[in-house]
Amino acid sequence: MHKKKEPLLFALLVLLLHALFITWLKQPILASKPQEPVPLNLEVTLLEGSTNTTSPSKVMPPPPTPPPQTKPNPKPETRKTPPTKEKPVDIGEIEKLIKSQSIKQVSKKVNVQPDQLKAQAVSAAMVIPPSGRTSVRDNFPISDIHNPSPEYPEMGIFLGYQGDVILRIKVSAKGNSEGVEILRSSGHKVLDDSAAKALRMWHFTPTKHDNTPMNDSVIITVSYALYERNK
Repeated sequence: MHKKKEPLLFALLVLLLHALFITWLKQPILASKPQEPVPLNLEVTLLEGSTNTTSPSKVMPPPPTPPPQTKPNPKPETRKTPPTKEKPVDIGEIEKLIKSQSIKQVSKKVNVQPDQLKAQAVSAAMVIPPSGRTSVRDNFPISDIHNPSPEYPEMGIFLGYQGDVILRIKVSAKGNSEGVEILRSSGHKVLDDSAAKALRMWHFTPTKHDNTPMNDSVIITVSYALYERNK
């Protein structure tokens, strides 16, 4: 009797397992929902002083149209003083003019010393160019009446130096002496230097060209003489 029940229990167990399997197969299969993509949030921190940072491009407005340029009114042309070229001086001709008295006395100074038998005379004369040459007689630098006379150096008096020195003064358009050139020496440097020192301080009425003052030059002869007091 016990042996007959074992096959029956086994059959019931098998049938129960079979029924559970069929019930499990009949259950609806839940489809897995697809996962939605998770948005990726990136946070960027700009480090202060970084050289690789780029700023978003901005739309720049077009540059303003510059206003039309108006041409400035042309300045009136100023008449420039024509440059004058220094001509070579013919000393021989200058000496002829001096001998022919083509000179104008511009300064004279005589010193008389009571305790000596000699007096010292210094005279300066302007050499006037002949008409039709370098300039017209009435159109060349005229010496100012207040120009100082050259001094007779005491050393020259003591050593008995005498002589004539011929100098050329460069006169500016303003009438100032801008340089002195010794054309012929008196033979004594102390006399030449004294004459040049005085002539550098001279002033003139300048030469004019079409009523415009211009640069020019003038030749001056300075004479140093020692003579007997009673002569």
